[in-house]
Amino acid sequence: MPTLAPSPRQRTVRHETAIELLDGEIRRIAELIADTAPTAPVPNCPGWDLEALIRHVALIHKWARTMVEKLTPKRIPQRTIDAEPPADWTAVPAWFSHNGAELVAALRGADPDAPMYSWAADKHVRFWIRRMLHETTIHRTDAEGAAGVASRIEPAVAVDAIDELLELLPYAEFFRPNVHDLRGDGETIHLHATDIDGTGLPGEWLITLEPEGFRWSRAHVKGAAAIRGDVQDLALFMYGRRKADDAALTVIGDTSLLAHWSANSSF
Repeated sequence: MPTLAPSPRQRTVRHETAIELLDGEIRRIAELIADTAPTAPVPNCPGWDLEALIRHVALIHKWARTMVEKLTPKRIPQRTIDAEPPADWTAVPAWFSHNGAELVAALRGADPDAPMYSWAADKHVRFWIRRMLHETTIHRTDAEGAAGVASRIEPAVAVDAIDELLELLPYAEFFRPNVHDLRGDGETIHLHATDIDGTGLPGEWLITLEPEGFRWSRAHVKGAAAIRGDVQDLALFMYGRRKADDAALTVIGDTSLLAHWSANSSF
């Protein structure tokens, strides 16, 4: 399900910066592992505890690193990747850090423009630089939820996370079938990040649901539904970590439209 029109291609985070930020996110997760029990529930991931979350993130890191190192033109099945953590939880922070450092080294050593497999339109190493930053950042906030500490996402990263999600959704149907239902008859959703007005960062998005899919753009217009808040809270909403009725967000208009979007878009 491709989007119906070209979407903005402005990147708010450079490749080199994204890799440095990814390295910091990995270090932060390792700190959280050291200070939190493996059985701590992850509020944003129902049914998961911290150990399950860490298993998932470490697997994704090793999977991506393996493909980047090989510049593979085809997908390597995740089931072939061995990313089993140590049985001793006290050894997991160092293990997670080492695994993540290998991913960072692979990304630093690769040409961002080198062609390789991805599951979306951009089939280059740069896809994985961006994807690993946002995958890890969102899961870092999940780990912070398990640890009971507040989360913060840098505004430029939050903007780019929203952009990336909107770019990737049309290609995510093979593992998130509900994406197919992101269609409509011209209904519009407006996102407005109220904390970055005047900063030079883009802070508004317009999503239009049409019979063949959705399109999006940057626009300062009214939507049938609108959601406003700090850009990090909008990013967490888009990734399914905030509900529309969260106190940090303000909703105007058709709440059923936002519920439809939320039910079919987060991954």
